[in-house]
Amino acid sequence: MRKFILLIILSGTYLGSFAQPSGNGNFDLGPYGASPLENMRPIFNAGVGGSLKYGYRLGSLHFLKKASAIKYLYVTLESGYETFDVKNPLQNAYVPSTYSYVPVKAGIKYYPIGGLYAEGQYGVCIFTQHGGGHTTDYSPGIGYSFKRGFEIGIRLEHWTQKPENHITGDYGQSGPFATTSDFKQLELRLAERF
Repeated sequence: MRKFILLIILSGTYLGSFAQPSGNGNFDLGPYGASPLENMRPIFNAGVGGSLKYGYRLGSLHFLKKASAIKYLYVTLESGYETFDVKNPLQNAYVPSTYSYVPVKAGIKYYPIGGLYAEGQYGVCIFTQHGGGHTTDYSPGIGYSFKRGFEIGIRLEHWTQKPENHITGDYGQSGPFATTSDFKQLELRLAERF
């Protein structure tokens, strides 16, 4: 798992050395760190991960070229991998030391002034342990895209977890949470466009 995260970081650094902004669409790749908030804080320590995102500028579509506000609007698709360390007192034979998931999200990204952007995403998180399972995920955020291809952003990620979305296995209900809950985390993401 740590090797996978290191691979994402190294890949982002390597690909970022060739990054050049594109007129109509671009990929960006990068690592991020996450701080658990509210209900997540008693369960998890900090999280780390990485993701690949594609953004397509709607203003490049022929029938939308005349709409001036649209030329700063992008649709995005993002997926990656993230893992959280479970606090030591909670770990036992049925609770692992980490919980990991794969987020898959679509969103809208808007540049109101220069490189400053606001973004909203919605999707699903697929858990990788205890038989899997999934939860809905939405995340508003803001950030800044620099001309040379570097991007920094912060977002509030929010999960609504429902037990019926988890697979039941030999040890009963699987997935990281046993009851319906709302969980939040604050993420700082660094990325390179290419």
